[in-house]
Amino acid sequence: MSRIGLGLALAGAALWLAPRAVTAQVSVDQAEVFLDPGVNGRRVASFNVTNEGGSPAQATIYLADWDRNEDGEHRFEAAGTLPHSCASYLQVFPLTIRLPAAARQAVRLTLSGTDSLRTACWSIAFVETSAPSTGTGRQIRYVTRLGVKIYALPQGLTKEGEVEDIGLQPGDSGGKRIVLRFHDTGGMPLWVHGTVEYRRADNSVAATDSIPEFPVLPDAHRRVSVPVRKLPAGSYLALALLDYSGSEIAAGQIPLEVP
Repeated sequence: MSRIGLGLALAGAALWLAPRAVTAQVSVDQAEVFLDPGVNGRRVASFNVTNEGGSPAQATIYLADWDRNEDGEHRFEAAGTLPHSCASYLQVFPLTIRLPAAARQAVRLTLSGTDSLRTACWSIAFVETSAPSTGTGRQIRYVTRLGVKIYALPQGLTKEGEVEDIGLQPGDSGGKRIVLRFHDTGGMPLWVHGTVEYRRADNSVAATDSIPEFPVLPDAHRRVSVPVRKLPAGSYLALALLDYSGSEIAAGQIPLEVP
């Protein structure tokens, strides 16, 4: 599994009274592809589409734009719509494939016209299939999309980030949670993880919690929260340390009183 799981699977169908089981028939072997648009860079890549079912399958492949909001939710738009789209530089081949049972076929991704590209761009290649629900009686067709995210990253981009804000908010069961707002201030997409240290007045560490990994696009913000650990009564400093694989560790701190 990759950082975003296998592909970002999306499925849609009309609703009806008697639901039937639906089985995904195709799979992709990558969820993210990274391309270097430099003169000597990796401008060509591919991913494989496999028919996991027992009957022939047909798939359509097409590009779209994507980004995510501060809470990590994705949005998808038509190719070439969003400011950091790679659509004008990317070619996908083939655009349709028909796979016998258990067969596999490569889909080729090619960057061109990127000599003047100085900032990162990103798009997504969707592999779309449709299949009827299983079972007897009335049936409907389900459309499934598997997404392969594509990043074009020119050489010389930096990994930079900072904690812009940190605060306390109400949590579950009467507790509290630490809420962080992280800003990717560099030119590279980041995958950030970290820890929260609860420090006593003498600077000793009373407890430590982990911050699970989260992705951030260049110049974007992500808001993450961590439940506050149950601690003995006293005064503490909650210190959040975020590792984005750059030259420094991003940090933020907030006082914490435990009655």
